[in-house]
Formats: sequence, C-alpha cells, structure tokens
Amino acid sequence: MDKINMPLVLGIALAVIFLVLVVITVIYIKKNTEEKRKKVVNTTQLLKNPESSPAETANKGYWVNKDDLRETEDAVARLRYYHYFDTIDECIKDLIVEMYDCGLVRTEEIFTTAYGDDALTPDSMIFRTDFEEDEEPDYDLPPVSEDAQRKIYAKWTKYVDALFEIIEINTTERNVATIKDALMVYGRKDISVLLHSPE
Repeated sequence: MDKINMPLVLGIALAVIFLVLVVITVIYIKKNTEEKRKKVVNTTQLLKNPESSPAETANKGYWVNKDDLRETEDAVARLRYYHYFDTIDECIKDLIVEMYDCGLVRTEEIFTTAYGDDALTPDSMIFRTDFEEDEEPDYDLPPVSEDAQRKIYAKWTKYVDALFEIIEINTTERNVATIKDALMVYGRKDISVLLHSPE
C-alpha cells in the first residue's frame, strides 16, 4: 500500500469504527430506557392493584400533587412528580412538608389563633429563619389555652382536607385512611412544632 492511500484507508477505518460505536451506544441507551420504563409501568400497575401482591405492597405506594401534573402532558416527564414511599411514616412526613410547601398551613393564622392578632409583629418567632442546619427551633412561647388549641386543631383539619383535594395517594384504602388520620393527629402537636415545616 502506498503512502498516498494509507491516510485514506485509515480515515475510512476510523469512520467505520466511529459509526459502529455510535450505533452500539444508541442501542444500549434505547434498551436501558425501555427497561426503566417497563420497571416504572410494572411498579405503577402493581401499586394500582395492591391486592395482587399484598406482602410486597402492604405499606408501599406513591403520591402526586395533581397541580404538578397539569404542568405537562408528556407521560414520561410526569413521572418526576411521583413521590414513591416504602413505609406509611415516610409518606406522612413527605405530605406534612408538602402542606407547608404548598402554603396550605397558615402559620400566621395558627399564631394569631393562639395569641391574638396583636401578638403578630415583624419580630414574632414564626418569622425567624436564622436557624443552623441541624438546630432545633427553641421557642419560649407562652402556653396556649384549651379553647385556642381546639381552634388551631379545627384549622389544621381544614389544611389536611385542602391537601387531600390537590393530591392523589396510590396505595390501599386502609393505608390512605391511616395516612389521613396521622396527618390529623399531627395538628395536636405543640404550637412550636406547627409553626415550622419539619423539613
């Protein structure tokens, strides 16, 4: 082979190798994506039909904020809004955080219900955000009357009802009832807990 044809042959060989690598990469990515999609579809079907495998799905499921789903029509893109859980406690904690993130919990309303409208000032404890990352908020709040606690709990139950209007939980009916009951019970916690998201 002469020196003139050698670069041409090497160029063609490199181009062929490059094309083969591209084809292999595309096939691998396509296969991997299909496997992930099948896994998500199978998980979703299993969770929609929890009776089919009670041992595996007893406390598993997912929840989704229906408002988030309205943002896109693409089925694959919508999957990022699904929040899967392996235990009911995990779901409860996530949903409490969601209540605060969505603005359903009105901390100012809780505070004024406990201490009156005059207690809400710019330097009130509920506006404090300068906690260290692992620091527990330490409030020196006066005790709340029983009447105020009842009113706070009544407001909290409305927050939970509002949450259940915008979310969908996919698990057994019994689990959904347990989750809702636990969210309601959370509203009986000390006011210093209710004033901030547990996140």
